[in-house]
Amino acid sequence: MRQILIYSPREKPRQALAGEIRVLEIAQEVVETASFDEAVNFIKNEAFSALIIDDPTPEQHQLLSAVKNGIPVFYLTAQPFQAEEIQMFQKPVRLSVFLTALIAAAAQFEQSDGASVTLGCWKFNFAGKTLSYKNAEIKLTEKEAAILNYLYGCDKPVDKETLLREIWGYGDGVSTHTLETHIYRLRQKLETTGITFLTGSGEGYRLVYADTAI
Repeated sequence: MRQILIYSPREKPRQALAGEIRVLEIAQEVVETASFDEAVNFIKNEAFSALIIDDPTPEQHQLLSAVKNGIPVFYLTAQPFQAEEIQMFQKPVRLSVFLTALIAAAAQFEQSDGASVTLGCWKFNFAGKTLSYKNAEIKLTEKEAAILNYLYGCDKPVDKETLLREIWGYGDGVSTHTLETHIYRLRQKLETTGITFLTGSGEGYRLVYADTAI
């Protein structure tokens, strides 16, 4: 399923662009937000084929560069600037040109290895919610894929409260039973992959994986 994110604090232009994408059936899902913090949270926890960002600040650009994980990014801005791996469109944007570029970039990303990361000998496709190795494929739920994706991006153990907040949006003090249930089911799916989660003395979860399948 193709999903596209649109961030803009300006409601009417954001809704108009989202409407065009839906009418032309460029994506099955269009996520709109007026909050940049919410946009970053979406990017971390959901699978997108393209990101559309309206007039980013230098600070927002820096943060997006750290979290976009290869996803095609489009900036709609009155003052274009040099930025690697960003497609820049100066306002007023020629919609037909922009949408053509958007379709091409999203399709290319979905077919490329950029949509996948390697966990040991397995390929993890966050957008497709799958783990694959040779002819084997394991299908993941949205939350299972989000957990794997988040832990993959962390080089230190992650405590349960942080995972709950980042994946489910729960605040501190909420029961961890939901997370523990998902981790248990995910471990069952991964038992022959050489991928697992290490926990130790309250430090939290850390993703580890072997170079060969079991």
